[in-house]
Amino acid sequence: MEFGFLRLKKFFYSMRRVIRIKAMQGLYTYFNNKTVNLEDIRQKVYDGLIEEPDFYNAEQKDKTGFQMLLPVLLDEAFANKLDLSELQDNQKWLGVLAKKAVLAWKKENEAELDRIRKGVYQDIIQQNAIEISFWQMFSSLIEYARTQEDRKQGNFLNNEPSPLHELKITQHPYYNLLNQALHPDKGNPPAGFLAHDQELIQRLYTLLFKELPEYKTYRDKKEVSPEEEDEIWKVLYRKLFKSQPFNELMLERDLHWSENRILLEVSLKVTYKGLGMGEVPQFKRNDEEDKEYREFFNTLLDSSLENFEEDEKRMAETITNWDSDRVALLDKWIIHLSINEMRKFPHIPVKVTMNEYLEIAKAYSTPGSAGFINGVVDKLATKMRADGTLKKSAKGLMDNK
Repeated sequence: MEFGFLRLKKFFYSMRRVIRIKAMQGLYTYFNNKTVNLEDIRQKVYDGLIEEPDFYNAEQKDKTGFQMLLPVLLDEAFANKLDLSELQDNQKWLGVLAKKAVLAWKKENEAELDRIRKGVYQDIIQQNAIEISFWQMFSSLIEYARTQEDRKQGNFLNNEPSPLHELKITQHPYYNLLNQALHPDKGNPPAGFLAHDQELIQRLYTLLFKELPEYKTYRDKKEVSPEEEDEIWKVLYRKLFKSQPFNELMLERDLHWSENRILLEVSLKVTYKGLGMGEVPQFKRNDEEDKEYREFFNTLLDSSLENFEEDEKRMAETITNWDSDRVALLDKWIIHLSINEMRKFPHIPVKVTMNEYLEIAKAYSTPGSAGFINGVVDKLATKMRADGTLKKSAKGLMDNK
């Protein structure tokens, strides 16, 4: 039970990193589309101006004035500085039009946030089915090794059967545990995400078994140690995960595969370690965990958006020669997420938050980003502690030194 608890705990923290990455991607997508939506809304207002009754019925000189005034009113409206009482009576309709444009923009931004959230929720739910499909494919590859031997004997009756040790992969202890999960004695088998054809299995079999030096070495040994059994399983499943045929298939089936790939990688590592401890994989979704992941994502995203202007001001006051427009976008989103995680999750040690986002920066941003982010977030955290913005629980303070 202790091993299982530690494994689940590690999985939880691994999934948290995935959610942090999703939040970073969500911020990037939201602000990028927010800018695009702004331009689209403004263009729609310009295009629809000639159809407005107040414009259509106006004299030509007034029409020219309206066309010149509209961009100014839109700028003021989007900056929340437009006062209709300051406009002349024959201009107020244009001011109302500008304010309606702002409302339409905000509505579209809310819809964008909703799409981002739904996409992440779907990715979390779908992750379980994708992992099942992966292990089904992996199991089929091992079974294909046995099929190849049977075919050889059928085609060449005088052939000597292969030595038993050359087929020991089909008796691998992890394979037996995996089969118990994929083909349970009771109940329905777990449902995968995709079907795979025999042609794909043949291609992958050649890649993973026939041509892989590590497998040939393992196959030819008459006896192998538990450590060697563990190692070959790790080599084979990682090879499949990184293989071009598998990734091409996933790109066809999953529109978010480039982002969701890390979700599968985390799940595979957890299952692999469980197999090493003699555990039968439990391919079942946990509604409580799904809820916790969604709440973690929502809190990170919402807090970062809610405190965006305040945090930008903090950065400007804290960092010498701070210019928001010159900072790499991903670095900016990582800084925002870091300080909002510290702000909203008092039980998570600052050191843990810092380390997590530095690892994300190393993987996704520029070579010097991690050092830059570390310096910025450290200064901001110190300042937030001093002014009472950052408050940590006893557990959250454990590793903060």
